[in-house]
Amino acid sequence: MIRRTLAASLMVVLSSPVWSFECFLTLVKDSCWTNYNVSVDVVDASTLQKLFTVTAPAGQSWAREKFACTPQQTLQYIASFNPIFWQNDEGKTYPGVRSWTLPAKVNPSDLAWTIPVCYSEEFSQVPLPPEAKGNCTCDFDSIPAPKPN
Repeated sequence: MIRRTLAASLMVVLSSPVWSFECFLTLVKDSCWTNYNVSVDVVDASTLQKLFTVTAPAGQSWAREKFACTPQQTLQYIASFNPIFWQNDEGKTYPGVRSWTLPAKVNPSDLAWTIPVCYSEEFSQVPLPPEAKGNCTCDFDSIPAPKPN
């Protein structure tokens, strides 16, 4: 009887989905990109499956997306913008310069994990908008903290 109970418990644990945790990705556009729509696809690096897209529209400096994540999950980013300023930029995407690996375990004090992403600093080969004067910065200090459930 004990063996059956132990075997049944083990099967339930092994067949259960990986426990997820609440995460927030905050996309902040640098000061040179305020007048553009910027979208970032967030991809699970192990499956290459797109998890979601977060978009900061023109006139808005940031956007946030809540999503379910798992410990040690690695995320990759692919960005795009519009309107384009050169014809040959149509359909171009810009990969993140690094991936983001989440912590290995959830600490008892953790309510959620927050992932800050600065566009264009954290993406490869993004052109500078023609009207930009340079010295572009992301202002994370003005963004409110996320509110976990």
